[in-house]
Amino acid sequence: MEASQEPVAEQISRRASFDLPLSADAALPWFSPEGERQWVKGWNPQPVFPETIAFRRDTVFREGEGQEKAVWTILDADRETHRAEYVRMAAASHTARILVTIEPVGAERCRVTVSYTVTVFGAHRQQLIEAFSEDAYAARMGSWQRQIRACLPARTSPEP
Repeated sequence: MEASQEPVAEQISRRASFDLPLSADAALPWFSPEGERQWVKGWNPQPVFPETIAFRRDTVFREGEGQEKAVWTILDADRETHRAEYVRMAAASHTARILVTIEPVGAERCRVTVSYTVTVFGAHRQQLIEAFSEDAYAARMGSWQRQIRACLPARTSPEP
């Protein structure tokens, strides 16, 4: 590769954890496509397959606008092990593999670990690299924790 050429794509992996005042069983639905409607502003998944969004393996849905318009596939949704795994494909900018694992810490407390592996490409590559810097990712996970906690008094378990 010549010095003046930029790489076609770059891959970044991040992992962070945060605690929630919920059992692991009660926490998992908050990370389902429908559960995220409760705490992610503007989150509006639309079913591709099946006709309604089910929190189960091989469910496919669309979400986002513009550069963020993406197709998501649920790779795993395991209520027994408190695990959810997704692949997100935004054709113009990136792919991501997202793994959410939830570990019981007590009867009404759990630790949520969120891992992203993002492959960025296209015209907005640098912007996405910055969005997944260590500091930006830590801030994102802190925001997730605050957003979910803010919803808890009104509703403690979203529908999966």
